[in-house]
Amino acid sequence: MKRVRKGSHSYSILQGKAKYCYVTGRTEGLDKHHIYHGPGWRDISDRHGFWVYLWQPLHLAGLGGLHKYPNTGLDLKLKQDCQRRFEETHTREEFMAIIGKNYLENENPQANADNDGFYLLEGGEE
Repeated sequence: MKRVRKGSHSYSILQGKAKYCYVTGRTEGLDKHHIYHGPGWRDISDRHGFWVYLWQPLHLAGLGGLHKYPNTGLDLKLKQDCQRRFEETHTREEFMAIIGKNYLENENPQANADNDGFYLLEGGEE
């Protein structure tokens, strides 16, 4: 019996179904980059749509891409962008239950919540 995989293998929470480099906009020479990568993390990224297309030189470690410098620069930015987008429709607690790490330590988890365009600013004058 063939195993059917469920998840968001064809839908990225950052790009939808569009196929272009998330950074450069290029449409050729693309790799699918799992934002949370490594043993066991690719399946989690696929299941939740935590991936983007990247132009190969940005992706590959041998070319100086983001896999050469994990959790810094572009790799960290993608993790933060992904968490922000996830938190538009879910809670930080739900993200932490999936990923186990907060990449937005200095950001208010409700900063991206839909408040009809109005936000309470702290420290303002009356």
